[in-house]
Amino acid sequence: MSKVVLITNTSNDSNNNTTAADEDVAIAGFNQTLPTIYRCRAPIASLDCMEEFQSTAEQLCLQLTSGGLQGYTTPTSVSRQTSVVTPGLRYRNLGKSGLRVSSVGLGTWVTFGGNVSEEQAESVVVAAYDAGVNLFDISEAHSGTRAEIELGNILQKKNWKRHTYVVATKIYWNAKSEERGLSRKHIISSVQASLARLKLSYIDIVIVHKCDPMCPTEEIVRAMTHVISQGWVMYWGTSRWSPVEIMEAYTNCRQFNCITPIIEQTEYHIFCREKAELYLPELYNKIGIRISPCTACAILCVEGKK
Repeated sequence: MSKVVLITNTSNDSNNNTTAADEDVAIAGFNQTLPTIYRCRAPIASLDCMEEFQSTAEQLCLQLTSGGLQGYTTPTSVSRQTSVVTPGLRYRNLGKSGLRVSSVGLGTWVTFGGNVSEEQAESVVVAAYDAGVNLFDISEAHSGTRAEIELGNILQKKNWKRHTYVVATKIYWNAKSEERGLSRKHIISSVQASLARLKLSYIDIVIVHKCDPMCPTEEIVRAMTHVISQGWVMYWGTSRWSPVEIMEAYTNCRQFNCITPIIEQTEYHIFCREKAELYLPELYNKIGIRISPCTACAILCVEGKK
């Protein structure tokens, strides 16, 4: 015989969500703790259950104006223009770091690619920034160096305060090119080239896109620690790494006193749910790595494009 406790977000019992799961009951002479299912979903598949303490942008703005933020740092993007921040937009810390970004970021797969003009791309970036989005994700795998060049021009033209936005770029490993591995040489040269194209003094996040099976993980984590120590990069993460590869990188970081990754960018959509819902949440709880989902592949499948 078993029982479960369902936790819902009703207005009447919202304050009792945490207490219901802590009640012990005697079943067949044994004291057992009732398992908790968040919003009628299993805890491991409910990513929202990890974020119950988070506030929306609208709530943060109200707390800021009323002086209710005690010991809590509000992102600059929230206090920048409280009248235009999109209601419901959340800001979360990336992993165990203090870097706080919007829950919705602007990618560059379409923004800086295809037939989109520079004026249209600038309009999209400005609209996202004004709406409270402070994370801009670019990748040489999608639009080559064009994304970094155009985004750098926009940021230089608008002259926004550097601490109000976060730029994430990728180091792409391509098996078809001999020179595009994840060696220390390639990582350092890629970071320096990205800095020149973006016209920035530093990059907030460098994401290593795909793991290089021909390069030792120790060399990768040492190279990322080097570029961070030089002040060229603030944080680093991974993209499309398996949980085993992420755990190996984390273990090497601990063993050699290197800086650990804070983010894993992975596919998460209706056709690909297992990794993000079953395996990565466990890594998040164990080592504090943050999940950054992407859904572009699902869009292509739904539209029937190949």
